[in-house]
Formats: sequence, structure tokens, C-alpha cells
Amino acid sequence: MVIVDTSIWVDFLKGRESAGATHLEQLLDDEVDVFTSGIIVQELLTGIKEKKTRNEVKKDLGLFITVMPSLGTHVQAAEIYDGCRKKGITIRSIVDCLIAALAIEYDLTVLQSDRDYVGISQVYPLKLETYE
Repeated sequence: MVIVDTSIWVDFLKGRESAGATHLEQLLDDEVDVFTSGIIVQELLTGIKEKKTRNEVKKDLGLFITVMPSLGTHVQAAEIYDGCRKKGITIRSIVDCLIAALAIEYDLTVLQSDRDYVGISQVYPLKLETYE
């Protein structure tokens, strides 16, 4: 079971030949449970200029299992950010902390290509599939 980070979705949706997008395509072909979250959908839709394309992507993403953060998830995301900082690891995006908190909470592997997750995984029990 994986939650797919925005960067992998962007490559996949744009048809870019990247290892992460190829792996996502394989997961979908194998009918692996793929998860998303409201914040990932928000990030993706924010980057799409054309309304028609945005509506198509919104519809397609609605087919995946959506996990939503609780107040406790947000608190955990803040703890992740602070815990990494105390270990000398700078996390550039608090959104990545939220996605990491969701992944830990739901026992999901993060399919990603973002160094923030690598830093988080050095401090917290975050499972990763890393593609650059």
C-alpha cells in the first residue's frame, strides 16, 4: 500500500519518462492499493491551469483511496518537523511532514522523489520508495 507524493503524480500525469512515474504505472497495472490525500490533490490541482484538465484530474484522483488528516495527524506533522530540526535536518515543506504523518499513521509507503522524506525517515519510522 502506497501513498504517492505530488512530484511523482506530476511526472505521471504529464507523461514524463521518470522512474517514479514508471513505477506508479506498474503499481496501477498490478492493482496495488494506491492512496492519496486532500493536500496532495490540492497541490496537483493548483498546478493545472486549464479547467477541463483540472476537472479530469480531479475525477481520476477521486478513484483512489483518500486518507484525511485529523487534528492529531497535524500535531504529529508538527512534531516531525520539530524532531527533524532538533536532529539538524531541515525539512523544506511542512506539507511533506503532513504526508509523512499520514503515511506513518496508516502504515503506508511513500512513493516519492523528494529529499525531505529521506530526512524524515532518518528520524521517524517512515517507509519510502525513492525515485529521482
